[in-house]
Amino acid sequence: MKNCFANITPDSLTGALFAIEGVLDAAVILNGPTGCKLYHSAISEGQMPSQANYDPFSYPEEFYFGQPRIPCTYIDGYDYIYGCSDKLTKLLKDVKKRNYNLLAVVNSPGAALIGDDLNRLMKNELGDTPYFSMESTGFSGDFNQGFYNSMKKVITLLWGERKEVIPKTVNLIGISIYDKYFEGNIEELKRLLKLCGIDVISNICGGESTENIKKAIKAEYNVVIYPECGLQLAKWMKKNYNIPYIVCEEGVSIGFDATESFIDDICKKLNGHEQLFKEELEKARAQSYVYLSRTTSFIGLPKGATFSIKAEASMAYALCKWLCMYLAMIPASIEILPNKDNRYFTKLKNFLQNLGYHNALNKDIHECTGNIVFCDGNTILSLRSCNKNFTGVEISLPSLGYIHVIPKTILGIKGALMFIEHILNGVQFVNFK
Repeated sequence: MKNCFANITPDSLTGALFAIEGVLDAAVILNGPTGCKLYHSAISEGQMPSQANYDPFSYPEEFYFGQPRIPCTYIDGYDYIYGCSDKLTKLLKDVKKRNYNLLAVVNSPGAALIGDDLNRLMKNELGDTPYFSMESTGFSGDFNQGFYNSMKKVITLLWGERKEVIPKTVNLIGISIYDKYFEGNIEELKRLLKLCGIDVISNICGGESTENIKKAIKAEYNVVIYPECGLQLAKWMKKNYNIPYIVCEEGVSIGFDATESFIDDICKKLNGHEQLFKEELEKARAQSYVYLSRTTSFIGLPKGATFSIKAEASMAYALCKWLCMYLAMIPASIEILPNKDNRYFTKLKNFLQNLGYHNALNKDIHECTGNIVFCDGNTILSLRSCNKNFTGVEISLPSLGYIHVIPKTILGIKGALMFIEHILNGVQFVNFK
């Protein structure tokens, strides 16, 4: 039966908007219809709350529609014929008063057909405020392409010449505010690197200020966290600013082994000291063993339980390998999101083939649902609507709406322990008939 609940894959417009929204003291104006604004505004505000309530009267002004983020020109039929320069000029005057340190105007796909001279309008209204425009975010492109195009604009605008390098410093590349746990993930990676004597200057466009983004040019290395989102940018920065980059061979730092590999790769390049990290890692493994041993001796699980994953290749590879090798779980189905043409998809394919579970790759998780499902909230909801018997673990957006008061992480040591917690609790409530 056809799955009618599949997510709409985020496109290049979404990637471009969230890249700019990930700069704390920046604002992005969407030159487009209201319908293109509402979802993006809601997600951005949900990931980085800027007000204490949902009262739409907090932002009653024209262009905001009750939401504090991503004002838009609400283009209609008249504007498509005669242009929307009047609306955009009025909105630029309003936004300038709010004292942002960076402003951007991004066209929706339809607005790109109108032909308004965005740069001329911005130059007339914004004066010395740093700004840029995006006539097109990349027609028919995906999230990662839009994110890359937008980040290049931000960096080009804020950076000058690379004259100074601060030893033992890095930037985190490829984390966006569309990463469900971006805040906790960044905190955990900074913490682990700090244990090794390595400082993070900037997590560019992942909830970062323009001041720190400017300092990022001094980093000794860029570290790519999510290759699908950050590798292309890291290569561009290497070519244009001569900043070398590091990509972990084990994919995203999910689980103890991938985290150890991640830290090892960085410390080898920057001469970091791993002793404190190794000590904490061993304590976490011991803590994990106690709870795993107790649960396994009681119900025999999670060994032998099945799992499903829906994620990008680098995350799916790291998570699948850890679940199989560390917990002895069995892959039932693994759906890879677009951009599967990379080395991590090949690594995942080879890994599953060596285990004898190659048929699990690219199998629809609605047709073959494991006991534990790692995916976005919307997919969990659609599986529940089909009366599937499983426990869902959210690893990406869209979310089910759980409110996280304390930032959480799925990366690093704390992330590994959080996965163990979810799995041990989850297998106790799954019917294994």
